[in-house]
Amino acid sequence: MKWVRYFNEKREQYGILRNNLLYPQKISRDINGVEEYLTESFDPQFEVALELSESSTLKWLPPIARPGKIICVGRNYAAHSIEQGKEPESIPLLFTKYSTSMTGHNAQVPFPRHSEYFDYEVELAVVIGKTTFDLKPEEDPLDSIFGLTVANDLTARDVQKSEKQWTRGKAFDNSMPIGPSVVPLKDLNDLSNLDIWLKVNGELRQESNTSHMIFSIPYLIRYISQVITLQPGDILMTGTPEGVGFYMDPVSTLQKGDQITSGVSGLDELHFSIQ
Repeated sequence: MKWVRYFNEKREQYGILRNNLLYPQKISRDINGVEEYLTESFDPQFEVALELSESSTLKWLPPIARPGKIICVGRNYAAHSIEQGKEPESIPLLFTKYSTSMTGHNAQVPFPRHSEYFDYEVELAVVIGKTTFDLKPEEDPLDSIFGLTVANDLTARDVQKSEKQWTRGKAFDNSMPIGPSVVPLKDLNDLSNLDIWLKVNGELRQESNTSHMIFSIPYLIRYISQVITLQPGDILMTGTPEGVGFYMDPVSTLQKGDQITSGVSGLDELHFSIQ
């Protein structure tokens, strides 16, 4: 099942995607804004179907409405460190984004006013489904995962480089397109062997595999949860591979009008454009 969130008929709705059909679901969120299907047994309904090709009014929203935390991992692919002239990291490099950073599939992302070099970074995003803190050696970090989706860590590269910490360069509004769907972990193959790619205007810019991560997803969950409690609805951004625009020769960062396609094998492609 592929879980989605969208805006249709003047209201927010949840649904399940199956064979290009959208099945609306009556989903509620708890007092903390966590979608009930992440933590509870949920009985899907398939009586009503909407053909996506017929829905001109549908607007895709980030599939998770209010993640309590968005924790990102910088330079988690060795080749991405090398293209910057840096040694691969020896411990995970962590930073954060916020719920206001998110925007949905097919979004028109405004070019940031505070930057001249707007860059792309495709990432595999992990959605947490179980409260996790300081895992014991015998506990499997994968049990903490509900599902996965595609995201982009859009970056004001000049701002990032001009400041000692990355908040203004990475956590600004609309800097994290995500979606369109969350695919449950049980419906995916080995997370350590997923292809990941990004195209700008049809040109392949990033192409790698999660096997090239420096720190695996289980390692990251165990490492982060030693000091930060992971909760249902939290999102973990697992890093981007080489091929970002700022380190190309010549520099080829994003421009207004660009169309971006991001993908990870087993997940729906994420599309957005720059306005």
